[in-house]
Formats: sequence, structure tokens, C-alpha cells
Amino acid sequence: MLKTCKINLNLEENSMICDFKNDAVIDKHHEIEIYRDYDLLKISKLEVLLERAKIGDSSAAEEICRRFNGMVVNICRSIYINGYTMEDMLQEGRVSLIKSINSYDLNSKYPFPAYAKGAVTKNFYYQIRSNVKKVSCCSIYSSNAEGKLFIDMIPSNENIEENFIKNQQQVQLGKAIKRLSPKDKNIIIWYYIKGKNLKEYAVKKKIAYRTAVYRKNRALHNLRKLFKANLWL
Repeated sequence: MLKTCKINLNLEENSMICDFKNDAVIDKHHEIEIYRDYDLLKISKLEVLLERAKIGDSSAAEEICRRFNGMVVNICRSIYINGYTMEDMLQEGRVSLIKSINSYDLNSKYPFPAYAKGAVTKNFYYQIRSNVKKVSCCSIYSSNAEGKLFIDMIPSNENIEENFIKNQQQVQLGKAIKRLSPKDKNIIIWYYIKGKNLKEYAVKKKIAYRTAVYRKNRALHNLRKLFKANLWL
């Protein structure tokens, strides 16, 4: 039976006096909590959690997910996929995090936090690429058939590229495109997202090539106005 002990050392008399408390006044609940805390301390290191999670310990996997939830949220906020709600993004990110736990090499020279962040981000980029054909996503760094980046083709007095890099506004770009008229949105997606040329567009729409060029320039102009006025908010 555990006892609480108050020890008083008397150096002159070379004696030790112990005053034990009665069993009845011992806080049993506090005693249990101490043992629980001790167990948590033993598995607090990430390496140990990873080892336990990889052999099927669900509590260890849950603890890793809890620790890295903030990272997943931040990644989700910086990426836009049309048709995905924030909850969809978070679920996708958490699944990727769990997969990264299983695939991580414990002997790797790369720390798990960096590995997990790369795995979650890479999965989102895969989702973006796989949805391009369905016109369900976009990126300011998408390129057209001529190899020109979308962001480079938006004329403005402001440095739009620097602004996007600094503030991570990919989400706003996607929302701004959704606010365009159907014609403007269609040609933006056709030329910049799908990477098709304007000659094909003109043939499909049965319009003159110069009309297609004008429509593209007008769409870019309207998109620039949306950014300037923050009308996507």
C-alpha cells in the first residue's frame, strides 16, 4: 500500500522522523491520475507514438492526428478545390496524414513533421490534377499550351504574383473565377486551366478568331477588376 511520507532530517542527532498519513485520507483519485500522467509521459515522444501507431495502436495514431491537426487545417486553408467543402478538405487531409504514418520509415533521415506535411500537400495536388479535366479546380500556377503561367497573364498595376505568394490567395482566385460570367469563366478555364488554344475555342464556339482573342482579354480584364475590388469575398 502506498503511503505519503513527510521526512525531517536532523543532522545533529543523525536521526530521521517519518510521519505517515492514515490510509483513509489518501486521495485515491489523485493517485490514479498520477499513474495516468506517468503513462502519457512514457509515450510523449513522437518517435514512440509512431512506433506504436505503426503496429496498430489506435490511441497512438489518434494522438499523432491531434498533434498535427493544426498543420492539416493550415494546408486546407491554402488550397482550393471546387466542389469541396472545408470539412471535405479536412477529412481528405486527415486520411493523408494517417497514410503517412503507415508509410513513414522510422529510420529515415527526414523528420516526420516534414514528411507528413509533404504527403498531405502532395495528395491535394494530386486531387487538383485529377479534377482539372472536370473543371473543378484551378491554380494560379497552371500553364496553358504555350507554357505561360496563368498568374503571368493577368495584367495589373499591382504585382499580383508577389501578392499571391505572400498571402497565399489561391482560394480567392478560384472564388473570383466563379464570380465571372459564364462566357468569361468558360474561356478562362479553356485557355488557362485546360491549356487549349484559341483557334480550337473559336471553331467550337463558331466565332472568329479575333472574337475569341477579344473575349479572352475581356475575361482577364474582368477578373482583374474582381481582384481590385475584392468582389469575391
